[in-house]
Amino acid sequence: MGDQPATFAMLCRDCEAVCYVGEEQLPDVCFTCGSQNIRIHPELFSLTIAHIDCDAFYASIEKRDKPSLAEKPVIVGGGDRGVVAAACYIAREYGVRSAMPAWQALKKCPDAVVIKPRMAHYLKIGKQVHDMMLSLTPLVQPLSIDEAFLDLSGTQNLHKSSPAEALVRLQKRIFAEVGITASIGLGGNKSLAKLASGRDKPNGFFVVGVKDAAAWLAPQPVSILYGVGKVAINRLNRAGYLTCASLGTADPRAMVPLLGSQAARIIAMAQGIDARPVVPDRATKSVSNETTFSSDISDYKDLEAALEQLCTKLAKRLKTAQLGGRTVTLKLKRADHQILTRSRRLDQPIDKAHILFEVGQSLLLPETKKDFFYRLLGIGVTNLTEVSLGSLFDLRGGLDDKRNRLEQAIDSLEEKLGDGIIKSGRQFVQRQPESDDDELS
Repeated sequence: MGDQPATFAMLCRDCEAVCYVGEEQLPDVCFTCGSQNIRIHPELFSLTIAHIDCDAFYASIEKRDKPSLAEKPVIVGGGDRGVVAAACYIAREYGVRSAMPAWQALKKCPDAVVIKPRMAHYLKIGKQVHDMMLSLTPLVQPLSIDEAFLDLSGTQNLHKSSPAEALVRLQKRIFAEVGITASIGLGGNKSLAKLASGRDKPNGFFVVGVKDAAAWLAPQPVSILYGVGKVAINRLNRAGYLTCASLGTADPRAMVPLLGSQAARIIAMAQGIDARPVVPDRATKSVSNETTFSSDISDYKDLEAALEQLCTKLAKRLKTAQLGGRTVTLKLKRADHQILTRSRRLDQPIDKAHILFEVGQSLLLPETKKDFFYRLLGIGVTNLTEVSLGSLFDLRGGLDDKRNRLEQAIDSLEEKLGDGIIKSGRQFVQRQPESDDDELS
């Protein structure tokens, strides 16, 4: 008997019909509804590791909230000396990319609509999407507020379907309930799933199986490998390793000078092998906000006003994420780009803006007596603890403390009328910062 022809699984993303087809008769459309939005792969119904990535997350939310922006290029972040936090797909057609200097982005796309980030708003929506992921499996490993790995092993009986079918339904649910699209990569391991999710954006669904992984990776540049840094990639390229095929056949022992102790693991990834498990609930290690000034600042009052705004934003993010931090860190970048940090550890976790501001003031004041000019100011917290909303106390009193109650009243008012509806006196004389950046890692 000769070899039996290969059998391929087929899934329609529109009507969700499933079937198996022979290799010699792979269809172009769904047999049930006639849609061309089908996915065919021999391992489609057996793969269990997925990477979900919301498409242009910040920009998509802004377009969702303001439908008039739908057909316009949108940049979130920016300012003359800031960087792009996110760019919609229209802006990307002009060459705009995340982390690009804002001046360069606007040079490429001068008609772009530039919007200041609203991190507290994005965090709420990110949590909504994350909760939807958890409805599929408890094995969800967040990488950021808008992307995560999922391990759907053993969920077939629960969902009465393969992981691929459950993921298609999740995509539809995210769009219906949140109003944004997400792309899915389905693979035999985390590395393959991560690479796959970026291959079919936006609203994509791409599959890289275990059996075809090595062949699929072979012509790809080594720069696509998940988790391999730019320094390592540059070393590989200089040594002549340009593709995954060339790297995959390398001797791990000979690659230690280039890749260190991770040489064997990186070579295995180039072959499509990645044994790392999906680790649920990756703990957030730090939350921070920073701002870059339109011109360098040395005056304490100007820096203090900017610090107050950053502390207010940081506190909102902590409260939204139900986190409190025990260590407060101030970050300053001098005009010569030298970065300095100053930290203070507290007796208990905090999420209050007025306490963050007091600690930040105590760290900032000594640095303004050194005749330095600063181009960037940041404030962040580490040693985070998950807390219930409203459960954290002031360092000098309980929840009945007057300033806590005042802050709570301001939070309630801004929730109804919008951020920044109330300003302190120092905000009216502040030299305006150019751009804000938020980090959660």
